[in-house]
Amino acid sequence: MSFLFLKDWAGDWRAYVAEFLGTFVFVFIVCGTTLANLFYVDIGILGVALASGLVYTAMLLATINSSGGYLNPAVTLALWLVQKIKGHLAFFYIFAQLLASFAAAGLLLLIFGSSAKEFSLGGPVLAAGISQQTAVVVEAILSAIIVFTVFATIVDKKNSTGFGPLAIGLVVAGGSIFAASITGAAFNPARALGPLVISGSYESIVVWIIGPLAGSLFGIVYEFLFLRKVKK
Repeated sequence: MSFLFLKDWAGDWRAYVAEFLGTFVFVFIVCGTTLANLFYVDIGILGVALASGLVYTAMLLATINSSGGYLNPAVTLALWLVQKIKGHLAFFYIFAQLLASFAAAGLLLLIFGSSAKEFSLGGPVLAAGISQQTAVVVEAILSAIIVFTVFATIVDKKNSTGFGPLAIGLVVAGGSIFAASITGAAFNPARALGPLVISGSYESIVVWIIGPLAGSLFGIVYEFLFLRKVKK
């Protein structure tokens, strides 16, 4: 009986594996592309942004039926805030996402060597002259746009067309083009924490925690404006 209770409380472990794998691939490809741009070939901001959008779309499609395809603690938090996911399940999802971030960063360190630590293992970096306060605002706004797109195209069944993952991937790509040279374009704590912690780049790490989590609050706004039924 106790084992059955634990299973019901913790949920389906395969969903957490899906979140781990999807987030792992996203962090590995995006940070790896960033490092390849620095070490080997001039891919440029557009190339990294395109890689970000394409791999995020692919991983959403790969995991959406298994776990919901959250792949981002900010999105997971937004869904929990409007009670679309239970608190303990949100905890396990976020744990899987962050664990994937560290696993991807560790593998990148193995591939690119210790010299990659100088470039934060491909993690986000603030541009010169950009304050942490400004960076938090930029990350919060773009994270809110991602949350808005997730809610509008997937959570809100009235608007669901099946193109949600593509729309979200396009937002990630477009946001990356805009913010890559300003904040490093994370919009996702999992995109930042693993690479930054393993490389020892702690100076501005709060930007990529506070910014995306502040952006997750837009889930409440969307729920209030569009998902609540108006009393007649």
